[in-house]
Amino acid sequence: MTRLLLCISFLLCLCRLSVTAQTHPLLLDGEERAAWNVTLQRGQTSITGICIARKDGQGVVGSVVNEFGIHLFDFTCHNNRVKVCNLFAAMDKWYIRRILRRDLRLLVADKPLNTKPNRLLQAWPPDSLLLQNNKYHIAYHFQRLRE
Repeated sequence: MTRLLLCISFLLCLCRLSVTAQTHPLLLDGEERAAWNVTLQRGQTSITGICIARKDGQGVVGSVVNEFGIHLFDFTCHNNRVKVCNLFAAMDKWYIRRILRRDLRLLVADKPLNTKPNRLLQAWPPDSLLLQNNKYHIAYHFQRLRE
């Protein structure tokens, strides 16, 4: 019985693919651009919308817009440095910028990054990504938009 449970847990671990070794998890398989349904969740509060990311000459640029068309924020990543700009007025605080910048760095990094124990990045390619910030209890759910 113990062996069976160990085999099942091992198979479940294999089904979840860690994306820490892959660059640009938002842009899978060398894509130039990608569109995702995104849900930012903290506790009982959640924001849903669309994230669009694309490669430019030097890195990755992207934008997140909620389902009502309100622009939440833009981000850029060049040489593993993420910049968050044009935040929605209610989110435009220095500590929110810092948390977003550090979390998005795992998703749009040019090079593979080591995740810290308080952040967990999981992928179920090619359809979804989940980034959990356990320190601040924030979850970012990404579901690929179908064309």
